[in-house]
Amino acid sequence: MASAMSDTSKLYILSSKGKVFALKNGNHLERLESAIEIKRIAFANQSRDVVYGIGSDLKVCVWVAEPEVPVRQVVELYQNERWTPTRGYSDLLLPTDRHHWSDESGRYHRPREEVEVPSAHWQWDSANWEIDENFDGQLLGPDGWTYAIDFPATYSPDKRWNSMVRRRRWIRTCRYRSTNRFADLPCRDQSEADLAFIDIAAGGCDLSYPDGLTHVSVWAVSVLGQVYIRPVCSRTTAYHGMLWMRVDLPEGMEVSQIACGSAEGVWAVTATGWALVRTGISRDCQYGSGWSTVEPPFDALLLQVTVGPDSVWALGKDGSVWFRQNIKKSCPAGTGWVAISSFLATCLTVSRNGEVFALGSADRQLYWRSGVSLEDPHGRAWKKLSLVDKSGEGDNRDLWIWISATAGFLDSRSASWEGSEEWKDEVMTQLSSRFSKEMQGFSTLNRAISRTGWKNSAVLKVWSGKQAAWEDCKVEVGCDEDDEQATLLTADGEKVHISMLISEVTAVQLHEDPQGSQELWIYTAFLTRAASPLRMSGSRNDIETWYTFLTECYWSDLDVKDLPKTDRVWILAPLTGCPSLSHGLTADALPSSKWLTLAGHFQTIESASGITWALGHDNSVWVWVGCYEGKSGTERRVQTDTRTVELYENQRWNPVGGFSSSLLPSDRYAWSDDAGRVSLTKDSFQLPSGSWRWESDWVPDYNQADDDGWRYSFDFPGAYHGQKLATDCVRRRRWYRTMKVESAAPWLPGPATKLKSISICPGVATGEIVPLWGVTVDGSVVLRDRVTTASPQGDSWIAVRNPIPFVEVSVGPFCVWAVASDGTAYVRNGTKGKMDGLYWFQVEKPNNGAFLAHVTVGSSVVWALSQDNILYFRQNFSAAFPEGTDWIEVAGDITQISANHRDELYAISSGPQQSLPVLARRTGQRYDDKIGSGWEFGIFAKNVSARGLQV
Repeated sequence: MASAMSDTSKLYILSSKGKVFALKNGNHLERLESAIEIKRIAFANQSRDVVYGIGSDLKVCVWVAEPEVPVRQVVELYQNERWTPTRGYSDLLLPTDRHHWSDESGRYHRPREEVEVPSAHWQWDSANWEIDENFDGQLLGPDGWTYAIDFPATYSPDKRWNSMVRRRRWIRTCRYRSTNRFADLPCRDQSEADLAFIDIAAGGCDLSYPDGLTHVSVWAVSVLGQVYIRPVCSRTTAYHGMLWMRVDLPEGMEVSQIACGSAEGVWAVTATGWALVRTGISRDCQYGSGWSTVEPPFDALLLQVTVGPDSVWALGKDGSVWFRQNIKKSCPAGTGWVAISSFLATCLTVSRNGEVFALGSADRQLYWRSGVSLEDPHGRAWKKLSLVDKSGEGDNRDLWIWISATAGFLDSRSASWEGSEEWKDEVMTQLSSRFSKEMQGFSTLNRAISRTGWKNSAVLKVWSGKQAAWEDCKVEVGCDEDDEQATLLTADGEKVHISMLISEVTAVQLHEDPQGSQELWIYTAFLTRAASPLRMSGSRNDIETWYTFLTECYWSDLDVKDLPKTDRVWILAPLTGCPSLSHGLTADALPSSKWLTLAGHFQTIESASGITWALGHDNSVWVWVGCYEGKSGTERRVQTDTRTVELYENQRWNPVGGFSSSLLPSDRYAWSDDAGRVSLTKDSFQLPSGSWRWESDWVPDYNQADDDGWRYSFDFPGAYHGQKLATDCVRRRRWYRTMKVESAAPWLPGPATKLKSISICPGVATGEIVPLWGVTVDGSVVLRDRVTTASPQGDSWIAVRNPIPFVEVSVGPFCVWAVASDGTAYVRNGTKGKMDGLYWFQVEKPNNGAFLAHVTVGSSVVWALSQDNILYFRQNFSAAFPEGTDWIEVAGDITQISANHRDELYAISSGPQQSLPVLARRTGQRYDDKIGSGWEFGIFAKNVSARGLQV
């Protein structure tokens, strides 16, 4: 399997000999193995490494990299039976009934022995057909029957007196086997088999579609100049799609080339050198509804167009390069052409984040357009890139004839296009090491010069809790001539408000509010107990300068030389998601514990057995490898993250005006959250800090909705559906908007598979394989193979079948616990002897019927959290009886939990008296009393992982 590497493909390039190469990090080329000669390529999906091509036989093929989690497809069929007084339920059906074996609709006869895999590129993954025991989240039992009055009808798992028919679903999984090679697309009939193509384009990877899946938009041009699209090109079908559908062109026009971007843009070039723009493309109409004609530049006919996220570039038949001005959603055709002079090209492409590449006309080598930005969309200059393949032979063996970067995200800051200075880092590291060795012999001698004091001061605003206001104060940090300790104090000119030694400081954090203003938070044991850190504010430059200065003083006082990977507690700051790890954790006094803050922004973090993984708001994985901010080279790593916010528009129907925002007094707000309890507006959503920026405007969610995004119901709250019924009196519409942040941080990108939960087994010895489990965004359970302290990213994913979608997983030394989407818990035993375990079995909910949301497993304890933030303890949990016996309610106002190998429980508390969530540790826990008796509290935090603490 493909390893989970940050070295993902950025751009694909085609040689004159029909060979395809992938451009990796560091400008290294890697050839795609292919038994056929390729004439044209289109990069479709970066996270999956999906490339479409046209072979020498003019047929379309697709190359899918072997994924970390195999591509599987569930093949289903239904067994139908009717009840009769003499035979009971049997296959004796009425003539008007469906077949005994059929598809879901009942229209097509599907005998079980005749059902085959979708195509020759698939193979059966399971040996036999299995009965699906799950029905809308409910377990049906081994027989799997659902009942109804008649065919077709609404089915129920309960058999009633009038249940005259029943059916059950049989499933069998198949796996895609044609990875790491170009595989031909299946043809529906002979007419498709006769099609021949001259150009291919793939995009749309940044769009979300009504079915909630990520699709690829595939467009192609036939030898007759006709345009075709291929629907349902998603991971479910291994990006093969279903069939070719012809798209009508304006009368009398033929197309020679087509291009589409990562979002909605689709352009084409006609045989006469003009351009066409596809109109009407939207979330629920991904292939558009018409064409708009665009004239070419006045002195050049077009040969090629390429579409970026918010730009269009074109190539003239004479090799000239052109940029299309003012491309917007409201104006997809733009307003005019701008010539990019002094460079002739043979091919152009624009990446997913707007970087522009070209093949030079004179040498057929790869060039990059530097300086392209929102402020300067044309860029500054063309720079030739020196490419080296992994064999070290260079890039001059072949001439390049085509490039495609549509789905690639290329970051020039982390690449070597602007020139590398890594040699400077290496020299500085060597000099630093040499200096340390030479000075070791003099460390015991007294200094030959007298000590001198130092002082640094500034006027900043300091928050006064008593006055509940900001006060102008003089902030001063200094050290007297005879004092070994640095001191921090604040004063308003008349009296000293607070004075502390740097050695008393327990944490230094940088916080930002939505307006972009920064605050510096300083903790001591006393201030932590009072839940009132010293808060200082000022200009952005002043606060960043003082944060850097105080952090250096603080780290220097602690004599931090390196950050060990083990025996640490990790937390995330409540506002920024910035990670901190413990340094000298105090066993009996959490407020006195020291914390070291690193760069980054995450929604959750997990650390155990020397492995630390974190998840961004976009569910991407990041791995910490033991570096810290300021260490040579780490400042070049760029962490990106995206986050989506939402609100709901609610309306009620009335006989006079139809649907409107005039609601009943007992109704929810016209604009609200999902539950309808909180009044919201679009303007009420602000960026978390000045580092974030809006990536999109507010747009409706068309998933399972009508053409305008509305979903209907009889009343609030209710079961919503996409089409209005006669009894529907209310409707609502979900609006969402995406924000993005980029920052330098000491984290490496992890596996490409996006996760919503991760769990690392605690207590694993150094050098051994560490079990690491995760839950993907679609609720599937995966296990990371070959994770060790030497290789924290692991090698590949192993899929572990789960009965229904899961939301969280926690791995212990001899079993795995999980929480399902229906609020129940599951246990998987046998993981001590077999890494992926044996089987899942369901655990009942607490006696009050509470829906569970989180679970954590220690050495001999299991804790769980309900959706209403109630903490539960599982009684009689042991290796011999991993499911335990019953749940005991322990405490409330807990939002997150983490148990370690010592069976200690750390948590995040959000009581009614707390302005922000705070770190908590369970007290009173003993060998004979695992539940404990109370809590002690630490600094503010929104997420904690204490599973790395060693016994």
